[in-house]
Amino acid sequence: MVTSRVGRGLAVLLALVSIDTGSALSQPKAPAGSAAAPRAMPAAAATAPNAAPAAIAGSATPSGEDDDEAGGSGSGSALVAPTDPKQRVVWLSEKLTAAMTSRPLLTAKAKIGIQIVDLDTGTPLFAKNDDAGMSLASNAKLLTSVAALGTLGGGFHWRTALFIADKSLDETTGVVKGDLWVRGKGDPTLSANDFRAMATELAAKGVRKIEGKLVIDDSYFDGDVEAPHFAEQPKERAAFRAPVASFGVARSSFLVNVIGQPGGGAKVWIEPDAGEHIKIKKAEVTSISEGRTRIKVDVKPVKDTLEIQVTGQIKFADGHWWAKRRVDDPKRFAAEVLRKALAERGITFTKKGIDSAPVPLNARQMVTHDSAPLSSVIREMNKASDNYFAETVLKTLGAETRATPAPASWADGHAAVQAFLGKLGLVPGTYRADNGSGLFNATEVSAKQLVAVLRGANADYRIGPDLLASLPVGGMDGTLARRLANSPAKGRVRAKTGTLEKVVTLAGYVGVDGRHTLAFAILVNDIPTGQKAPARAMADDMLDVIVAYLEAAQQPPSK
Repeated sequence: MVTSRVGRGLAVLLALVSIDTGSALSQPKAPAGSAAAPRAMPAAAATAPNAAPAAIAGSATPSGEDDDEAGGSGSGSALVAPTDPKQRVVWLSEKLTAAMTSRPLLTAKAKIGIQIVDLDTGTPLFAKNDDAGMSLASNAKLLTSVAALGTLGGGFHWRTALFIADKSLDETTGVVKGDLWVRGKGDPTLSANDFRAMATELAAKGVRKIEGKLVIDDSYFDGDVEAPHFAEQPKERAAFRAPVASFGVARSSFLVNVIGQPGGGAKVWIEPDAGEHIKIKKAEVTSISEGRTRIKVDVKPVKDTLEIQVTGQIKFADGHWWAKRRVDDPKRFAAEVLRKALAERGITFTKKGIDSAPVPLNARQMVTHDSAPLSSVIREMNKASDNYFAETVLKTLGAETRATPAPASWADGHAAVQAFLGKLGLVPGTYRADNGSGLFNATEVSAKQLVAVLRGANADYRIGPDLLASLPVGGMDGTLARRLANSPAKGRVRAKTGTLEKVVTLAGYVGVDGRHTLAFAILVNDIPTGQKAPARAMADDMLDVIVAYLEAAQQPPSK
């Protein structure tokens, strides 16, 4: 049984953000012939993973981002659980089962895996198909988060630095006789503004001209910029599958912006400015006073550039329209954005082009930029379900744990995650997590295994508080901002969402006071057409049941 030194502390955190909004929706009676009832859970049930899961049928094409915040169930009549502990456990099972059987169109074909565990006692309270391997979708980010926090620590930073050759700067003229090196170490948060700050600092140290090239040291990661499974949609240009490199900027993506102008015209531009690397080839957008905004963005690779065509119409009253697109060459993109930032600060190059080479051992470090700590990056990653952050964190794990110095591969990151999750009881070969984000057909993990990860994180004070703080809060922020907003679970659930075309998942923690917290995983795969909203509603109704169960535990048993 896993016990927690920090479980009560995490429960207190949950209680501090809780908002009592009344009672939950009562469950209708289940129709006959619905999903099978869950198996009984003895108090001492084991939570270690079992045999390797079976393959998942009907893996989905992703929608690109978690859209969970748009769905959810309403709240109406009261749910009151019995105060007697034994009766309350029976009630919990009946109500959770009813949440499934009351949705026969969903449960007739969908594959559902659930586990709920009391973190204070380690007792499993409910389970259904919790040994079955399931697609986690973005709940895979929980595996990445826990492994990263446990391996690197919440205080880990990524550092990007600028170098010149030793004694190459003429401090009288500001001329550097040689190249300017950039050592990228995978910082996923780098922005054009960060580059401007670095350029300002370099100019402040007297540099005005580089009599050489811009040289990128990208040896932290290997050259495989596509995360595992990302190549399954090679023509998809949305930013949710952006490439990952040692040196990147703006999440390896760019914004196409359109603003309507009086008189029928429109302003079209790209951010960040990457010069000739990404250029608008056609901008034919008209501003209209009536009708709907309809804009199309086409991206065409031509040699080492991306040509952008923007066509359509924008309703003037709509103001600003934008679309985000991935780049193909993240290193080149970042280098051009950096070059622009340097030029803005009056620093020029005598040679065009960009080279790649390690920074010389005797080079002089001129400027450094440190990212926010890993704990902050994990928070942004999970609140917004950011795939780029997740894949960068995965590869960083590989770079920081390699036994021998060499550029890190995706396999290195995968090995690092497996090594840490093994400490939590997940035996290699009993599950599959091919990438860090859960995008595409990348995972086969059971509800029991996912809850084991949540339990292990909760039991480790180095991981639990940062993980908890990173999770969306029901009805309040992140991908749960518009779910559970009118529910007793508002503010009492901290959980990671996950969505693919035929997958809806939700996993995390529920608590109503400082006494104990429950960990849960609700995984729904092979969702029939038109049943994604009912799948989310089912999970939300289950959370209302869990909250009622916990509220009743606060009351003295009836005499």
